Amino acid sequence: MGNEQSGSEKMTKNSDQSPPIRVLIADSDSGYRNRIKSALDYENDILLVGESSKGNEVPFLCGMVHPHVVILNLYLPQIDGVEITYRLSQIMPQTKILILADCADPYVLESIRLGASGFLVKNTQTEIVVETIRVLVRGDVYIHPALMKGMVHELRRLSRVEGAFYYHYATVPHVSWKDILTYREMEVLRLMAQGKNNRTIGEHLFISEKTVKNHVSNILYKLNVHDRTQAVLLAIKYGWVQLI
Repeated sequence: MGNEQSGSEKMTKNSDQSPPIRVLIADSDSGYRNRIKSALDYENDILLVGESSKGNEVPFLCGMVHPHVVILNLYLPQIDGVEITYRLSQIMPQTKILILADCADPYVLESIRLGASGFLVKNTQTEIVVETIRVLVRGDVYIHPALMKGMVHELRRLSRVEGAFYYHYATVPHVSWKDILTYREMEVLRLMAQGKNNRTIGEHLFISEKTVKNHVSNILYKLNVHDRTQAVLLAIKYGWVQLI
């Protein structure tokens, strides 16, 4: 939970300077949390104000300690990093989110789309983590090079898809989702548009992940599209959903 054991010392050191950067770390690996904590202890301008090992604790903790930066593992138990990013972007949009993952996972792109400002692979040296915290607080972004190739491909693909849909559907008359989808499928599609993955959709609707996958397959088939992004873009074109 919240941890400000060295707060008074750092506030004293920074009495003639700006207040320290407040950081919260959420990672189920206690060894990794301890490495980051040790690294931050040497930084006079950064203060660790909280830590957590479970995803569902993070929004509550953030509301208590008001961090400037949240170091957030993508694979937290109970609620994953994508869902947490979405929630924090709604309740604390000024808080910067630094995503950690073992590799360039596709869901990192979802977390960035939902508001994360940075991404690092977890084996990155702690010195780089510390410097990235400062970069994010300055209002900049930092994306580990491992993700850049995927981001470029995704931007190009979305550009082609959006252009194709504009050509195809710009003159199509209004279509009601009720003529194509079931009510449950429309619920799933709305949550897809919010960037939620299958697991978090299942938790939100109280259905199994397998059932969600079946609904997603039916949505793609009924809309005659190849992937989730195309389904969401088409739903936006028809006015069924709006991007958050």
